Amino acid sequence: MMLKEKCQMTDKEWEERQKTRQLEMEAVSKALAVLSGDDAHDLFTRTFNPAFLQQRASASQELARREQASQLFKSMAQKFQNPRLATLAYQVKLDAFTRVK
Repeated sequence: MMLKEKCQMTDKEWEERQKTRQLEMEAVSKALAVLSGDDAHDLFTRTFNPAFLQQRASASQELARREQASQLFKSMAQKFQNPRLATLAYQVKLDAFTRVK
């Protein structure tokens, strides 16, 4: 491929990306205008119910996340033959009573 052709293609791709970014910025600006408008604020104020806010995760959710993190560390420890990651996997799994200590 000739240098001029490559430069022309690069210029054309750059212009297309610039147009796309400009359209994205316009769309985001419009979305922000809608979301920060008085109508949206009034609707949110009328429909907001603080009783639906999650106060804390349930024990089962916390246990599931802890197990998932432990499995991830364990698989990475096996993949990279890293004993520190294996130790961390067991600590994450077994150290469920940090608040009690």
